[in-house]
Amino acid sequence: MAAKKIVIFPTDFSKVSVAALPWAIRMAKLMDGEVHVLYVVEEPHIYATLDMGPVPIPSADELASSASTRLDRFVSDNVREVSAVGKVLTGRPADEIVEYASEHGAELIVMTTHGYSGVKHVLLGSTTESVLRSASCPVLSVRGTA
Repeated sequence: MAAKKIVIFPTDFSKVSVAALPWAIRMAKLMDGEVHVLYVVEEPHIYATLDMGPVPIPSADELASSASTRLDRFVSDNVREVSAVGKVLTGRPADEIVEYASEHGAELIVMTTHGYSGVKHVLLGSTTESVLRSASCPVLSVRGTA
């Protein structure tokens, strides 16, 4: 029996990112595949400002543990029509998404774009744009609406 085809659906749980989920499910159905729902935890950064002393921030492991609980709930509540896998990764989102897709032989990545432009795009960057430039498989970019 051939391995199931994999459709990657990265999310940050925002309304904008979830707009691509129906497309990921639809594509997985058409391919008789499964959806791998990814959430990427970025390493926490702390910036010293105004000499406020130590600021407690959660570790990447704590953030990943919390995200894993939320991701499991998200997958069970939102992906019922096809087989699904939830995975929390740690690192730079675009790099982690592309690496995961490559390592798992994904057929497709389905994700939204926020549609930022100008200064907002320069300051926030675009995970979708980076994935589009780096992925070895096709990427379906869905315009998210807030």
